Amino acid sequence: MSCIGAHENMQWMGRFGGQHKGFTWLRNLDYTDIRLMTEPSAIFVSDLHLGTLYAGADPDRGRKFEEFLRGLSGKSSHLFLLGDIFEFWMEYRHYIPKDHFGILSALKELRLSGMQIHYLCGNHDFNLGTFFKEHLEIETHDEPFQLELQGKRLLLLHGDGMDVEDKIYPWVRKILHHPFCNWLYSLLHPDLGMKIALGVGNFSRNHTGNVPRYLDRYEAAAKRLLQESRVDILMHGHVHAGFVKDQPEGVYVNTGEWLQKLQYVEMIGGQCFLRNYNDSSSRLIDSSFS
Repeated sequence: MSCIGAHENMQWMGRFGGQHKGFTWLRNLDYTDIRLMTEPSAIFVSDLHLGTLYAGADPDRGRKFEEFLRGLSGKSSHLFLLGDIFEFWMEYRHYIPKDHFGILSALKELRLSGMQIHYLCGNHDFNLGTFFKEHLEIETHDEPFQLELQGKRLLLLHGDGMDVEDKIYPWVRKILHHPFCNWLYSLLHPDLGMKIALGVGNFSRNHTGNVPRYLDRYEAAAKRLLQESRVDILMHGHVHAGFVKDQPEGVYVNTGEWLQKLQYVEMIGGQCFLRNYNDSSSRLIDSSFS
């Protein structure tokens, strides 16, 4: 009923300046099924942007997320972090941001309790390195991957690169992900590197706000991916929209954001529910479902 099939080397067309149309990587999709124990629910969350200086963000969302994570033990079998959990993450040999220690500790405790955790990098936290895998025992993914869960086949993405009309981003992503560029940046003192990255991110967010954009483009790409990949559910973050849509091609889900609305998706019995975390009562409140 429940299994994970993670494809580690998927080529995500449209991100590296290659052909945007056709999603030709689907024809050569090769992934390995790893059978895991069955549990009643799975949690999907993205776009906390922890560390951002954006004025509109919930300043207490880090503590709330830590509390949320600690409340999952024994209730859910899987946790999927679909990118941009941190506004910036840079892998250093002897350094991790101390402000996030409580969340990192909660993730480790969940792993020790037996929960399966997968972390798919986003366009902000793309440089995950080895810390999460080696020290927290979390499975990390650089690219979109497929899995089978609760009798449904899913395709999970962060969402950056889905907008095929954006011709500039694939080249920007290629530069930012280049090993030489990352090595150069790692030469900066961690405090300085973090300050620069958060400053750039804050400038961009204050300019664009927290308003979902180009949703029609993402939906068109999602429909095509659903059809070509033959999955039952396509889920991504990135656009901060938050919805569960039942399309003729399959179920299209966006995990929303934990920046202001504290949104996430819970999957129970093969159905996806968009929820908000209510800190005052520690209850799950339905926003939408399919």
